[in-house]
Amino acid sequence: MKITEEVIGIVRGEATVTNYTFSAQPDAELRFGEFVVAQNREGEWVIGNIRKLENINWLLSGGKSTYHALQLDLEQYGDSIEANEELIATVRILGKIKINGEKIEVLPNRVPIPNGRKVYRLSDEVLRAIYNPGVGYIEVGNLLLRESVPIYLNADELVSRHFAILAVTGAGKSNTVAVMISQIVEKLRGTVVVLDPHGDYIKLKLPNTGKEYVKIIEAKIRPEEMDSEELADLIEVAKNATIQREFLAKAWETVKHEYPNLGGREIIEKLMETISDWIRHKEARYWDGAKQSYLTEELKSERVDTLRGVVLRIRRFLRNYGALLTSEDLISQIEPGKANVIDLGPLDEGQMKVVVGKLLHAIFEARVDYEKARKKLERIKEELRESRVARTSKLEEEMRELEKTMRDIEAKSKALAEPILLIVEEAHILAPQGEHNDAVRILSRIAREGRKFGVGLGIVSQRPNKLNEDVLSQTNTKIILRIVNPKDQDYVLKASEQLSSDLLSDIASLGKGEAVIVGQAIALPALVKIHNFKSKGGDYGGEDIGVVSRWLKRAEEEEREREIQQIYEDEGIEYDL
Repeated sequence: MKITEEVIGIVRGEATVTNYTFSAQPDAELRFGEFVVAQNREGEWVIGNIRKLENINWLLSGGKSTYHALQLDLEQYGDSIEANEELIATVRILGKIKINGEKIEVLPNRVPIPNGRKVYRLSDEVLRAIYNPGVGYIEVGNLLLRESVPIYLNADELVSRHFAILAVTGAGKSNTVAVMISQIVEKLRGTVVVLDPHGDYIKLKLPNTGKEYVKIIEAKIRPEEMDSEELADLIEVAKNATIQREFLAKAWETVKHEYPNLGGREIIEKLMETISDWIRHKEARYWDGAKQSYLTEELKSERVDTLRGVVLRIRRFLRNYGALLTSEDLISQIEPGKANVIDLGPLDEGQMKVVVGKLLHAIFEARVDYEKARKKLERIKEELRESRVARTSKLEEEMRELEKTMRDIEAKSKALAEPILLIVEEAHILAPQGEHNDAVRILSRIAREGRKFGVGLGIVSQRPNKLNEDVLSQTNTKIILRIVNPKDQDYVLKASEQLSSDLLSDIASLGKGEAVIVGQAIALPALVKIHNFKSKGGDYGGEDIGVVSRWLKRAEEEEREREIQQIYEDEGIEYDL
C-alpha cells in the first residue's frame, strides 16, 4: 500500500509525541487541515494534520515595523525577498498507522518525530483505508480537503451510542439528517422515527426509492393515556393553579372510571360535561380510587368560579385542537424499515412535550419488554438444549408467557420487535436545559440505557447551550456544522470528550454543508463535506421562505394591475379592481 505522496517539508524545532513543526517545501501547496505523515524515531509512520500555517520572511522580520523601513528593505533586497520567504506548519499527531491487509488501524504514538525527518503528504489510499466502510457503515460525505476520500460512519455505533447534529440555522442540519436517514433506510433497511416539530421532513423523498420507505404520521393526542397532571399541562392550566388542578384530577378520575372504553375527543367532551354538571348542581360527586367509592363535596361560589375557568380552558382546547384528539395508538402506525416522520407541527411547544414524552415512553418500554423477554427465552432454550435445566410445566408456562409478551408487542407494531433509531429535531425545544418535563426524563433515560435495548437516539439542535446537558453529553458521536455563538461553542466543548479546542476553532469557519465529525462512529476526527441530499435525487421540506421573491412577485402583480388600469383609463372605460 502506498503510504506517501510528495515531500512537503522537513521537521524542525521542538517535537513531542502529540505535535511537531516543519518547514514547508517552497513549492508545496499546503492548506489548513491537510493530512501529513512522517516517521518517528523508531521508523513507524505517524500521521497528523496541519493545525497552523505561519508565513515568515527572515529578511523582513528583524524588528523593523515602520512602513518606510520596510519599503527601504524591499528596494535594497529586491528579488531576494521572495527567496527568504518560509512557510512553517504545525502538525497535531493523530497516531501511528498499522496496516492490516486493506485496512489500517491508527494506534497511539509514543515516540516523537526527530528533527530533519521529511514530511510527506499522506496518500489518498491510506485515507480510504482508514475511513474504510466495512459492513454496516453509511456514507455521509467526503473529506473536505480530499474529495476522492469518502467518509463512512459505523451505524452500530451511531445507534447504540447515540449521536448529535449541531449547527446554526441554515448550516445544513436538515440536509445532514436526510443523508443519514436515506443511508440507514435504503442501504441498511433500518427503522427510523423522526420527531419533526417544524415540518422539515413532511416532503421527504429518498434518492433511490422515493416515498416507498417513507411514512408521514400526523401527531395526534391520545388523552385517555394521560394522568391529570399531563392533561392539565395539555389544556394549559397553570402549574400554580392548584385548586383548578385538584378538581380537574377528581373529574378526570371519575370520567375514566365511569367510561373505561372511551377515548379521543369523546372522553374530553365527557370530562367537560361532568364538570359542567358539578357547576350546575353546585356539588361535585367524584370517584375516589383509593377508597373505591364516590364522594360528594359541596361547591361554594368561589369553587364554582374556579370550575368555570377549567371548563373555559377545555372548551378553548377543543376548539383549537379537537381535530388532533384520537383514540388510535401512534405506535401502531410506525412501520419497520421505513423513515417514520411524526409531524408535530400542529401542536404548540407545551403539547409537543406531553405528546413526545408519552410516545417515547411507550416506544422505550415496549423495546425493554421485548428484549428482556427475547433474551430470557433464548437463555431458557439454551439451558434446555444443554440439559442444564429440566423441562417442567412451570418452565413451559413461563416460556409461553414470554412468547405472548413478544407476540403482543409485534401485534402492536412490528417495528418494535427490532432496534429502532429515534431522531429528535429541535431537541432544545423538547428537552431544554433546566426543565424536568416527561420528554426530558425519557430522553435522558434513552440516552443512558437505550443501547441495552436497541433504542438509538439522534439529537438535532441549532441552540446547543439551550439543550439539556444530560442528554447531549450521552451522545458519543458529534456531527458539528457551523456554530458561531461562543456560548454554544463552549457548551459543545464541555459536553464532548472527543472534541479538542483546536477542532472547535474550525467550527466557526465552516461553510454550508461542512462539518467536523468526532466520536466512536468515525475512525478519526475529520473535516467533512456532507453530501447534498437533493443533488443525489432526494427531497425534503424545511426550505426558508423566499422573502424577497415573494415581495417582488407581489410588486410585479401590482405593476401589471396599474398597467391594465391605465389602458382602460386611456380608452375611457371604467376599471373595477
